[in-house]
Amino acid sequence: MYFFYPIVFTLEVEQVKSLEFPAVSICNFNRMKKFGLSSGTPLLHSERRSSFHCSAANDSERDEIKDSLQQYNEMDEEWRWRKGHNPSRFMQKCLFRGRICPQNRLSYFQNLRYGNCITFNKRNKKIEALTVSDVGLNTGLILELKLESVIYHPSTKTLGARVVIHHPNETPSPEDQGFNANPCTEISVSLRQSIMYRLPTPFRDHCVDYERRQRSSVKYQKDCIRTCIQTENFAKCGCIDPTLNVMEYFTLCDLTNTTQMCCLDDVLETLSNYGPFCDCPQP
Repeated sequence: MYFFYPIVFTLEVEQVKSLEFPAVSICNFNRMKKFGLSSGTPLLHSERRSSFHCSAANDSERDEIKDSLQQYNEMDEEWRWRKGHNPSRFMQKCLFRGRICPQNRLSYFQNLRYGNCITFNKRNKKIEALTVSDVGLNTGLILELKLESVIYHPSTKTLGARVVIHHPNETPSPEDQGFNANPCTEISVSLRQSIMYRLPTPFRDHCVDYERRQRSSVKYQKDCIRTCIQTENFAKCGCIDPTLNVMEYFTLCDLTNTTQMCCLDDVLETLSNYGPFCDCPQP
């Protein structure tokens, strides 16, 4: 079989004059302002199962977490926006290559854990991609953040922000990507671009170009996996996991409903033990 589909690994180092600048997404640790939600414990885990699994159903502390998150989960998008931090005030200063960031380069999204978030340089077909050709101070993006800690909800025990650097086409996932930025500190980040090209079927990895995949709106492997999990959740439980940011137009499970939480656990356990059922090969 090797002689039909030989494995070849080729490494090339290329010096280019300019590179496309990535997208940068920022979220405040505090999901809701202190007057926006009743008292409770913050969600400190990136996955639903960390706090909302069957064995913890009668844990009083986790019950408070569930009640707090469920209250936020039941709000519509506009109400969440009003109760959370205003991203425009949160991002106190934004400079790209020494100039003020134009408004058309800024966009907003909501995250169940972090609330209102802001993205610089999300892909927009109406404007050209940003590029950089130099390294060093004042050649990239400079941000100054205002955490508004005086209006942090009492249940939020940590000050700071979550920063995700990602491809402009990609939907950011602050729960499992990025790093934390602590208050009263200056952080410098430098990047080196690596590009990996994998071969599709019939080669061993059966890789897929998700962005060009026909009859599919899924553009990344992680979104493919989440969509697969949510499809199983809906088929078995009649609702989907509200902490996975895909297929949100389906009925969301109630985080305070023990039966639904146990059902979601069963789906994950089945996928882990007997899967993978998901057709989500490497990109």
